[in-house]
Amino acid sequence: MKDKNKTIKKIVNCLNANDFAQARKIIENDLKRFGTKCEYFFYLALITQELEEKKVLYSKAIEANPHFLDAYINRGLVNNELGEYSASVDDYDRAITLDNKCALAYNNRGYTKFKQGDLEGALADYNKAILLNPKLQMALDNKARLFASACMEDDKDFSEKFYLSLGIYEVNSGNFADAIKNFDEALKFNPELAIAYFYKGIAFHSLRNNEKAFENYTKAIEIDKNMIDAYFNRGQLIVKTNPKQALDDFVSAVALDNEFIDAYYAIAAVQKTLGQYEEAVQNLDKILELDPQAVNAKALKKLIMTKYIK
Repeated sequence: MKDKNKTIKKIVNCLNANDFAQARKIIENDLKRFGTKCEYFFYLALITQELEEKKVLYSKAIEANPHFLDAYINRGLVNNELGEYSASVDDYDRAITLDNKCALAYNNRGYTKFKQGDLEGALADYNKAILLNPKLQMALDNKARLFASACMEDDKDFSEKFYLSLGIYEVNSGNFADAIKNFDEALKFNPELAIAYFYKGIAFHSLRNNEKAFENYTKAIEIDKNMIDAYFNRGQLIVKTNPKQALDDFVSAVALDNEFIDAYYAIAAVQKTLGQYEEAVQNLDKILELDPQAVNAKALKKLIMTKYIK
């Protein structure tokens, strides 16, 4: 495996330097020995210029490994260039079946549909690609070109989902101020979007703006009484300043999900703080029923039984 990875890295470096002759030598001499059959045909296809030959090689890679996602995507590109649009769409359909969160496959299928004249289908695929990866520039560019050529407009539903997806992307990237701006944009399209308030709460929580975090978690709960994580996060936010209200939030969370181990542990920890030792042990026992190897629950139960319950 180590030799194969080093070999593939060398091939990629050659491709980046447009040194196809050296790449071919490495593929024929090293990858043929260390790699799998499907990888051998796949990388041969990458360095091949003639489209029909590329298609044959990608097909051989797929024959060797019918679950080779990248081979379907690349063969789809070749079929597109050959004007074989139905075959191209079939390849992207297969890629999406293998990975329904592959933004690139949706983008590429959208482009093929655009070339077929299926503008609505293209737009749907571009939108899906953008929602999966809000910063996939080629999908954003393709959608802009589609709008420019067909005078189409975004609908409210997509705009709401786009800003929500972009906000979540920014939260996951640690860009909390930008995330909040995007959630606010989403809320302009749908002021009752509970999930946007929830993630705004996470962003403010991460920025240590506890007042705003509490406000947004609370708003999310007001809109959606079943938002388990909003109760849990709000409880964590206030557990030191208002343990009784935090306890209520954690209890609400386990009422909605009776296997929520972290919430049971939070309940037990608050109950210990409040001197409710018997109740705390009952909740720790619940955790140990769900996960007999829960180390933290075992340790806290031992502490309470040893120090507080005589």
